Amino acid sequence: MSISIKHLMDIISKRAVSFLNDETRIIVDRQDIKLLEINRLELNYLTSLVTVGTSPHIFVIFSYEKKLIEKIFEVYTEELDIIPEERLEYMEETAGDVLNIIVGNAIAKCQNDGTAISLSPPIVISSAESIAKSRTVKFFINNLNTIHGNMSIFCVCPNELFEV
Repeated sequence: MSISIKHLMDIISKRAVSFLNDETRIIVDRQDIKLLEINRLELNYLTSLVTVGTSPHIFVIFSYEKKLIEKIFEVYTEELDIIPEERLEYMEETAGDVLNIIVGNAIAKCQNDGTAISLSPPIVISSAESIAKSRTVKFFINNLNTIHGNMSIFCVCPNELFEV
């Protein structure tokens, strides 16, 4: 894939802000996009991830604070009757769906040469505290801050794909 990670992060971030505003009526108050010079990502309450592209893959990770994913879930499922025992399962599905929609729409904008960019099905992780990296990858992050809590967007890629 011939795209800089910063450009990909910018496109995903714009789409995420738009999605939160348009689909859930949640306003992003502040963003903080940066390269992380650390070896471990600290995760929030619920985390979803997909791989983008073919080998080598880029990982796109959305990590939600509990209060924010609960608000997104509440708005996303307001027309459904969900029994309490199924709440966490549906919340995890919501986290995966939101990631899939946002990243799918974002990478469609990156396909300017007609080459298809693959996207894996989303994986959702709960109760994880962190993800460690090897020296051969870099982390790029955007923290989206809202009144309902924060969401961290990470792009993780091999060093050779990293162009700012």
